[in-house]
Amino acid sequence: MELLLEGKPVAENIKKNFQERIEKLKQENKIPYLAVLGLAGDEASLTYVKRIEKNCDKYGIKFLLKLASSEEEFVKNFNEIKENKEITGIMFQEPLPKKLSNLINEIPPEKDVEGVSINNMGKLFLGDTNINIPCTSKAVIETLDYYNIDLTGKNVVIVGRSNIVGKPLIPQFLNKNATVTVCHSKTKNINEILRNADIVVMAIGKAKFLKNNMIKENAILIDVGINFEDGKMVGDIDFENLKEKAYAITPVPGGIGVVTNSLLIDNIIKSV
Repeated sequence: MELLLEGKPVAENIKKNFQERIEKLKQENKIPYLAVLGLAGDEASLTYVKRIEKNCDKYGIKFLLKLASSEEEFVKNFNEIKENKEITGIMFQEPLPKKLSNLINEIPPEKDVEGVSINNMGKLFLGDTNINIPCTSKAVIETLDYYNIDLTGKNVVIVGRSNIVGKPLIPQFLNKNATVTVCHSKTKNINEILRNADIVVMAIGKAKFLKNNMIKENAILIDVGINFEDGKMVGDIDFENLKEKAYAITPVPGGIGVVTNSLLIDNIIKSV
């Protein structure tokens, strides 16, 4: 391994002008204000939300959490928040029933801080990057850029096709002149495809799925997976068995997740 792609320096680089940007907005009587909507009862989700609230508080961003006890109440909360001119950013806390998840497409595009609405995703696929881009996918690109990894002409294989990582990564890699292949649960000959990859992005949520015999020498490995094995957080990549064969690799924890958190705050600030 030549490079350990740690997330902390990437995140610090993104955060370095947050305070200055927020102070400038306040001088213009503009205050970033995030509203998070969800359903009560999911403690794991609440832990994630509390982390977001803590980050917002750190930078003087106003924060509102509205947890509904029913689908009807969720819709009522959403309609109120959507019309509230003070609210500059809106996000939904998953998991949600499909009926409620689909409401994300009714969020005004500039308030969609996660960048996952049809409007923002459509613009991304058409090459518009002056929008909120799904944070985890953008974190992959930001990390590669920070460590000066040139993507031009590289064969990139993305394993996973979610709306927050796999799909939005496709246009971002194409914008960097990479050649992109997407693999998923129905892909045939996945090992062969992976062995031809210069860069592999793992985002399937299967602990240590990527093994030593599945990559070529000096491949660049990006791990977006978050799994727990014997109480320990691990990624989709078998880090210990791959770190010597890879040219560069992200750790879990301490990699893409750290960058993702800073990019969410970046989107919240931009939404004002």
